[in-house]
Amino acid sequence: MNDDQFRISEFKKALRQYTSEGVVDLDKNYQYKFNFQIHRYEDVLRNSRLAAPPNRWSYHRICFVTHGEGELITGIYKFKARKNTLFVIPSRVISSSRNWAPDTRGYVLLFNIDFFLENNFSHHFISNKKLLTASTQPYIYLADDQAENVTRIFESILFEKKLNDYTNNELIALKILEILNLGERLFEQSHDIANNLPLVDIIKRFVDLLDIHYSKEHTVKFYADQLSLHPNHLNALIKKHTGVSAKESIQSRILLEVKHLLHSTKLPIKQISNQMGFNDPNYFTTFFKRSENLSPVNYRSNFG
Repeated sequence: MNDDQFRISEFKKALRQYTSEGVVDLDKNYQYKFNFQIHRYEDVLRNSRLAAPPNRWSYHRICFVTHGEGELITGIYKFKARKNTLFVIPSRVISSSRNWAPDTRGYVLLFNIDFFLENNFSHHFISNKKLLTASTQPYIYLADDQAENVTRIFESILFEKKLNDYTNNELIALKILEILNLGERLFEQSHDIANNLPLVDIIKRFVDLLDIHYSKEHTVKFYADQLSLHPNHLNALIKKHTGVSAKESIQSRILLEVKHLLHSTKLPIKQISNQMGFNDPNYFTTFFKRSENLSPVNYRSNFG
């Protein structure tokens, strides 16, 4: 087993072993650290269950599907990847996937800011990329000529990596910047960001508010009031541009945190209920059971 195969195997093992945590924190559960990696999608998906539970990592992930399809959730966005889909999972954004076609092919690129710093690039080269923020719609579908250009860059990174020469890392960093700059332009063209700045700002503010208040504020009305919008308008707006409504986004974020607390702590159910803003433990149980078809007690006992 070569180094790439070993890393992929350990990645899959971490996802399987810690699925019950609710959100697999790969910074904590994947012990083989690196600053840069690139793999072919077919190698990542080979001999797997073709699904990944909710997880987060401190690496930025840029992915390109050249063949096949799969369903993904990245942050508050839900979408289908198919032929010529370029998508990004920014650092520490929760993502999951499922229903990957067995013949899926493409590329998965992972990197962190340290990779650029150690190759004499300033952090400013990537810290200001909209592509790497949680509020930007994380996927686009490319035309064939655009896909050929993106494929060429990924293949050149694979080639340089195969040479296994440390001095090639600076060239690889330049190629990653090329993908980021090209991706930024393609995303802006696809989403017409210049003419949709108010919408982009609303989504960003909603994401930021949700990260701060999800454990206490569960109603769309709260977030709509903060954004000076009608709740129905906010629901429709978020649904149209992310694939899930504002209400579903709020509930999903609560549920992920509840699963984490059930798995990683021994807090009583009532205390978790209170901590997550549920004044009535019975309603908390109903909320959880509606999604998981298990009570919080039974969910915890499954891995206890």
